[in-house]
Amino acid sequence: MEKVILNGKKIAEKIRVNIKKEIEKRNLKPGLAAILVGKEPGSLIYVNLKEKAAEKMGIKFKKFSLDNKTSNKKIIELIKKINHNKLIDGVILQLPLPKHLNSNQLVGNISPLKDVDGFGPSTKFVSPVYQAVLKIIKETKINPKNKRAVILSKNRVFAEPLKKILEKKELKTKIIYFKKSLSLSEKKQIKIADFVAVAIGKPKFVRPEMIKKNAVIIDIGYNRVRGKAVGDADENITKKTPYLSPVPGGIGPLTVAYLLKNVYLSSKNKN
Repeated sequence: MEKVILNGKKIAEKIRVNIKKEIEKRNLKPGLAAILVGKEPGSLIYVNLKEKAAEKMGIKFKKFSLDNKTSNKKIIELIKKINHNKLIDGVILQLPLPKHLNSNQLVGNISPLKDVDGFGPSTKFVSPVYQAVLKIIKETKINPKNKRAVILSKNRVFAEPLKKILEKKELKTKIIYFKKSLSLSEKKQIKIADFVAVAIGKPKFVRPEMIKKNAVIIDIGYNRVRGKAVGDADENITKKTPYLSPVPGGIGPLTVAYLLKNVYLSSKNKN
C-alpha cells in the first residue's frame, strides 16, 4: 500500500507560486502582522514558517512578540492599533494563548477585513485550516456525498465551524470532544467513519485498529516527540489506508499557503 498520497507540501507550493505571480502582476504590497504571546515551542515554529513563506512571496511580515504575562487589555490595544495601520492587510493571533487570556474576546477585536485566520464572528475569510481540510478531501478524489465524517477535537471554537463546512459538502458529520479517553460509542463512531479529522494534541493517538479500511485520515495535530514533529495519527495507519495527510508535510504547509492567499485577497480588495 502506498504510504502517503496526500502531499500538502507539493500542493502548497503550487498555491504559493500562483499567489506570488498575482502579487507581482498587480503590483501589490501586502502586509501581515503576527501577534505571538509567550514562547510556546509549536507557536514559535509556526510563526517562523509563516514569516519565511510570506517573505518569499513578497508579503511584508511584522511580528509582535509579547511576554506570556501580557494582559488582555494590552493585547486589545495592540490589535486596535494594527487594525488602523493601512500597511497591514492581515492580522493573526497565534494560538494557543496563555490560560489567563480570553481567546474569543481577543480574536473578536481583530477587524473582520483583516481577520485572515478566519476565526472571528464577522470574519470575511474562510479559515486557512478549513480550506486545507477541504483541499485534502478533494485530493482523495472520493465523492464525500453521504459519507460519514468524524471530527475528533478538544476545541468547540475549532470543531463547530468545521462541522458546518463539511456538512455543506454533504458529509454526515459528528464531533467527538476528546477529554482523557474515548467511550465505547465514540470508538464505534470513529471505526465506521469514512473521513476522520483529528486535532487533539496527542501524539500518534489514532492507530490502525481504530479506523476502517481505506478511511481518509486528516491529521491536524502537531506534536514534538524527542525533537521530531509528529501528528495525532500513528504513521503505521498507512498499513490500513493510503489516505493519510502526513505530519509534517500535510495540513501544515497548506494552512500557511491559504493564510497567505487570504492576505493577498485582503490586499487586492483594499486596492
